[in-house]
Amino acid sequence: MALLAGVPSASAFLVPSQTQTLGQHRAPLSSAAPRQAKAEPKAQKQLGLPLFAVACTAVALRSQVARRAKGKPQTTSGIRIRKPKNNALRNTSVATFEECTTKRRYEPLCFMYRRRFARPKGKPIMMATKTSRESGHKYMDSGRHARRYRIIDFGRTKRGTFGEIETIEYDPYRNARICLVNYEDGEKRYILYAMGFYVGQQIIASPDAPIFVGNAMPLDNVPIGTMVHNIEMHPGRGGAIVRAAGTAGIVLSRDDKWVTVKLPSTEVRLFSKKCYCTIGKVGRTEHSLIKIGKAGKMRQMGFRPHVRGSAKNACDHPHGGGEGKSPIGQKHPKTKFGNCALGLKTRRRPRNNMSGRLILIRRKKKSGRPG
Repeated sequence: MALLAGVPSASAFLVPSQTQTLGQHRAPLSSAAPRQAKAEPKAQKQLGLPLFAVACTAVALRSQVARRAKGKPQTTSGIRIRKPKNNALRNTSVATFEECTTKRRYEPLCFMYRRRFARPKGKPIMMATKTSRESGHKYMDSGRHARRYRIIDFGRTKRGTFGEIETIEYDPYRNARICLVNYEDGEKRYILYAMGFYVGQQIIASPDAPIFVGNAMPLDNVPIGTMVHNIEMHPGRGGAIVRAAGTAGIVLSRDDKWVTVKLPSTEVRLFSKKCYCTIGKVGRTEHSLIKIGKAGKMRQMGFRPHVRGSAKNACDHPHGGGEGKSPIGQKHPKTKFGNCALGLKTRRRPRNNMSGRLILIRRKKKSGRPG
């Protein structure tokens, strides 16, 4: 009996169903065996198989997509890859507009520009090189589509009044989407679309507003580490920076007068604690992944072809002249007007520029870009 004390009983090696069958004939053995079937909840028995089947199906579909890809361009949320029916459409992608809820604009806040686009006051037209000549700032020129400007409340001047997001719309003048907000008093305004917005969401602009996406408040009331956008450079002048699609600034620190914010360009600068900002990150982060694909699309957007300086005559450009494909004849590249084209710092000195004095850390130089 002493030798058989450490040997397990025969019921320990039986399946629970067999143990229960054995227990009907021999009660002592059935009481000693663990009842694992009763320990498991009935809900797990019912949900275990469907969840396992769903997981297996997801793995199979994922492997099927990866197997069929074979190096083809993959799409992401908000972007649709065009079928390569011709060479112009190969590797071309367009937006899906899936976040937009309506195609109709709110007409009282839209108007058509009736002015000369990008013409500096008191200067010749040829001086407006980057803003007018060979740019996309022309109105109804060379086949570009007509656009109506939407008046956007960058300053969030409707303070202390709750508003409800009615629609999410497309705006032809910016790469981000916009939202139409209906306030409690019946007034409607456009604001920038941030990630997490949905139709029916309540937002407010107030110094004591809760820290939630879409609410606007002074930088002094924003917790450290919060992502913000639509930041005012000067109090009361409206949001001026961090307004592009997919951008956001991060609040780093604060003192008695200033708040330190890290901008999307990696620049770190000071802002007045009275400057208003909006909580959250601007929506449509996939905008930078879109590939235009062909020159005709750029012409529809209003951009005209650029003529190389070396292809012009010597009287038209510093790089012009010469026989055949001759070099530019300059030690450094020049602009059309003889200025240095690469590496010349154009920002005013901090002693003459108040904005430059508030920069703590300059932006990092991007790879392949001068300056």
